[in-house]
Amino acid sequence: MKNLRVRSWAAFVKAVDNFRRQYGMLRGAVEGEVRDIHRNPILFRGQARSSWSLATTLERKVADPYTIRRYFEKITRGKNELETFTGQRWDVPMGPELEEQLSGEVHRIFMNLPGYEYLVYLRHHGFPSPLLDWTESPYIAAYFAFTDPACKAPCVYCYVERPHGSKGGMVGAPQIHVRGPLVTSHKRHFAQRAWYTLATRWDNTTSQHIFCTHDSVFDLGNARQDIALKIVFSDSVRAEAMRRLSDYNINHFTLFQSEDALVKALEHRYFDLNEA
Repeated sequence: MKNLRVRSWAAFVKAVDNFRRQYGMLRGAVEGEVRDIHRNPILFRGQARSSWSLATTLERKVADPYTIRRYFEKITRGKNELETFTGQRWDVPMGPELEEQLSGEVHRIFMNLPGYEYLVYLRHHGFPSPLLDWTESPYIAAYFAFTDPACKAPCVYCYVERPHGSKGGMVGAPQIHVRGPLVTSHKRHFAQRAWYTLATRWDNTTSQHIFCTHDSVFDLGNARQDIALKIVFSDSVRAEAMRRLSDYNINHFTLFQSEDALVKALEHRYFDLNEA
């Protein structure tokens, strides 16, 4: 993964534009002529400190690696309680059905991730999750980087999974799997233009798929897939960034759309931006 340090908001915007220009469109030969074929999704993630790893909330909660089977055993135990309280219903495989789905090829499993809607619900409500959340907007990502009270040398990650249209890898090697925004979820999922990734590897000891770190994928240094750039800000950029983001109407209320979020947005307006 490449690191780039920027000392101004303009330098950040330029870096994002360059990344999009380089990886945002898949090009190929069409009738003997090189043309743009389709858009490559580019995802962004903001973190308050560049020293922090790309860790999921599940990684922060538990020290030992979790198999997918073990995790699903955890999340299905409270499913009836949640369905009773919320009135929602989630289609989550259990028992033999789950075993059958997890026994297939890794590509098929993660293209049709079991219980994806339920996993997103749990992630949004604070349950330890193997999903790492991203956004289609570099500015929303920047907001999350700068608004955290722990902000110190914040950063925004730019990520593209398949810059050349295909993806491969050695059997058993760690892989990142991208899941898109088309899922019924909380309205903030759409306000934040959210996507998700999860990282897994095949464990020969247990003969199971196991969650692993995203950094372990980037450490492979594959130049043809899973390309990431970490843009690290100088601390001096924060005041300008918060003003710019306010101009874009990016704040806690527009991203979370709750009473608490409105109060948080007012805090930023009158304390961080010092608006009269």
